[in-house]
Order: sequence, then C-alpha cells, then structure tokens
Amino acid sequence: MKRYFTAAILFAALISGSCRNQSITSEGEKIITVSTLPQKTIITKISGDKFSVNVLIPEEGNHETYEPTSRQMAETGKSMAYFKLGHLDFEINWLGKLAQNYPGMKIYDTSKDLDLIRGAEVQHGDHVHPGGVDPHIWLSVSAVKIQAGNMLKGLIELDPGNAAYFTANYNRFMVELDSLDAQIRQTIQASGVREFMIYHPSLGYFARDYNLEQIAIEQEGKEPSPRYMSKLITIAREKQIRAIFVSSQFSKQSALSLASQLNARVEEFNPVDADWMENMLDIAGKIAASNRQMP
Repeated sequence: MKRYFTAAILFAALISGSCRNQSITSEGEKIITVSTLPQKTIITKISGDKFSVNVLIPEEGNHETYEPTSRQMAETGKSMAYFKLGHLDFEINWLGKLAQNYPGMKIYDTSKDLDLIRGAEVQHGDHVHPGGVDPHIWLSVSAVKIQAGNMLKGLIELDPGNAAYFTANYNRFMVELDSLDAQIRQTIQASGVREFMIYHPSLGYFARDYNLEQIAIEQEGKEPSPRYMSKLITIAREKQIRAIFVSSQFSKQSALSLASQLNARVEEFNPVDADWMENMLDIAGKIAASNRQMP
C-alpha cells in the first residue's frame, strides 16, 4: 500500500509540474537527464560544458528498485532530453509517466544497436526484465562505445550548432576507450582467470568482452537453495575460486556464507561508481586476483 501511495504522490507532482516544463532554465542552462552516475560521466565526455547533466538515481540507490522523489521528477521535467539505458526496471517504471507529462522532452535509447544479453539468467529480484534483457550495459567498454555513439547523435540533434565540438570530444573518448579496453584485456589475460563467482549477475557484458564465465549465486533472482549452494561449493573448489563478488547495493549474506566454507574472500564493488573508467580497471584487477589464496 505504501508503494502505491508513494507512486500516487509522485504522479501528482508530475501533473502539477507539467505546465511548467522548460528545457532551458532562466539562466540559459540547457539540461539533459540520465539514470545513473556512470552515464553522466560517459555523456559528459561528449557534451563537455554545453549541457548540465541531471542524474536521477543516487550512488547508494539500487537501480532496480529506486523510487525518485517528487522534486527529482519535477526537476527532470526541465530537461531537453532523457538518455535512458534502455532496460532498467527504474526506467520501465517511471519513463512512461515522464513522457506523458512532459511531451516536449525527447527520450533517447542508448542501448540501440547493442547486442543485448537475453535469457533466464538475467532474472532479477522476484521478476524478470521484459524480454529477459541484462540491463548492465555500462559495465562493458565495447557496449559503452555503442552507447556513446547514440549519445553523440542525440546531442547533435539537440544542439546542432555544436556538432563539431561534440564530434571532437567523441573521437577523443573513443581513443580513451581503446586504451582502457587494452589495459583490461592485458590484465585479464595475464591472470589466467577464466571464470568468477558473483552474487548478482551484473558483469555479464564484461565477462563476454573478455571471454570469462560469470557464475551467479542468485538462483532465478532469489537467494540460492541449500542444494544450489552445495553445487556452487563444488564448482568453486573445482575452479579454484578464491573470491566472491558482491555489488554494494545487494545483500552479502549468501556470499559470506559461501566464502566461509571455501576459505575465500568477499570482494565488494560498486557498479554505479561515478569514476567509471577507474572503476572498470578496479573490477578487472579484482577479477584477475580472484583465484589467489587469501594470505
């Protein structure tokens, strides 16, 4: 009941703010909105100082269950455009309301033309994403290249006068991404690691990029059964897995239980860290060290 009440309040805020929708503030500031902090980092690489970037989901927020405040929704209504990831539960739940109440706000899908990961293994929580799509497309350098291309097209459409500026920034960013990809690839290949174990399967695109196997502890989006835990223990011992990865937004209980039986460590990471490039290198380093015995 509380959830429906909250949604009703937010929807009312949208309606009351729809008549005040403006894409440029009184100070002449042009605003665009994204869902997560990594998206802000990525799009700012291209937009530079030409747009102010609004982020809806805070770093501590779970991008699958977060509910925005009425203030956030009203502020988002001032945006020229929303650059969505494409398959987050958050976006599925809220973007329809935004589009209805702020028809002047363009919505760009940055997952367009991506080779999306689909299947039962991408079930989250107590439900499955529509189409069974893994939404974690920002945790892959190759996927971010495609997202950046979609962002570039959207920014040029919004501000064609700065097309050359955006394109130059985009080209520089592509060089940075090539360098980042090479560093990660070298780190993974040198380690000899071929698989890693993780509570919530958020690194599917990362694993695909570097020919790794992601072994999820979650069983159909839920806590693993005792039988499945036993199977995971066998797998971890066979593959000499010494670390279990846990997103900072999820429970560590099952991972800690499994780690204690394997004399393994739990490695926490934040998939929505604002320092996206450094975070990608950090994830690669932790995976590369995941078969090392604890001291």
